Amino acid sequence: MRERLTLAFVVLTILLLLGAGIIRSYVLRDLIREQESQHLSQEVSLISTIVSGRDETGATIDEEFLQTLVSPDARLEYDPESGPPLVVYGEEYSGADDPDADMASTVVLDDATITLSQSDAVVRDIVGRDMSSIAALFLLIAVVAGIVGFIIASALSSPFQRLAVAAAALGRGRFDLELPRTRIPEARAISNALRASAHQLEDRVHRERDFAEHASHVLRTPLTGLRLELEDLTLRDDVPDDVKETAARSLASVEQVGTVAAELVDLTRRGSLVEGSELPLVDLATQLAQRWADRLGVRNRTLTAAAEGDLSLSYTPGPVEHVTDLLLADVVRRGTGAVRIVFYGEDGGHLRVRVECEGRTEAATGAETLDRVSQVRSVVEALGGRVTGDHPADGIEVLLPRR
Repeated sequence: MRERLTLAFVVLTILLLLGAGIIRSYVLRDLIREQESQHLSQEVSLISTIVSGRDETGATIDEEFLQTLVSPDARLEYDPESGPPLVVYGEEYSGADDPDADMASTVVLDDATITLSQSDAVVRDIVGRDMSSIAALFLLIAVVAGIVGFIIASALSSPFQRLAVAAAALGRGRFDLELPRTRIPEARAISNALRASAHQLEDRVHRERDFAEHASHVLRTPLTGLRLELEDLTLRDDVPDDVKETAARSLASVEQVGTVAAELVDLTRRGSLVEGSELPLVDLATQLAQRWADRLGVRNRTLTAAAEGDLSLSYTPGPVEHVTDLLLADVVRRGTGAVRIVFYGEDGGHLRVRVECEGRTEAATGAETLDRVSQVRSVVEALGGRVTGDHPADGIEVLLPRR
């Protein structure tokens, strides 16, 4: 997006400059023609004064004399009333040898007519030299426009690039979106929509977890009590045999209902948080380990990582990324030395993440420790998991549900 905006800015600037340059070239050509015409008028007036003075002294006016008066790029014609016209040319004259086709200026004396003409090529040469400087100026302006356009395009596209990253994170199941603060109305609208979607999805996850816990308690508790009552009824000696048989059948039905309830609760807990976003444990562990290695490498700390257990399990990456990012921040702030992280896929589908480092920092205060650990624990518990351990030097272990 940034490159396209920069290119559009440069192209628009060049087009505007070309339009202005074309208009200016026409205006400049007319202006130069007018100036050259005035120059010819002044020059032919001076020549006529010299010729008149020579004529008054009785000296001969011939081609040799006229050659001393003509400029290198001009044509001079002296047409006396009593005699053939005399025409002399400058060394650089390249006109049409016709005053009507060239720029010309004429002075009529008492007994002669003097015409000084100049080729239109002079005007084109002057305009051409000016156009060369204009082209160089255009090139400089285009470079400046490219730099300014890149800066403006970066400022305009940066919020949208961050929004794209946030949207991708939401698609992976992360709710802690880093949304840009911008005055661009479109970007603010998208940011508000993503924030609302993240809140709605997070609320949905919490409601489903609460529903699963509530359903497990509400369904299993009375079913367990009913099963115990039926079992006691089948074991009593003062109950007729047909009643015992009915109780036994009812007990089997209760067991079936209990099994179905357990399957429904388990299905709610195992459902995908964002459909189609799951990653195999190996791929997820590799991505997270690479992220940790890059961030720890800046601080000259090493990382070893491992994926163990059932490697065929798949997980929604967003929640795992969120939790591990919080753990990484805690390790960076409170731990020292090499770091090890282990991802373990449980047989029941849960993901166990263990993080530990070699030593402790002395700068961390007790308030920071509580805040950091509490933040990790609140996020994990909101996802339906649990955290054990208080410091990465002693090891922190996180258990997350499969979704």
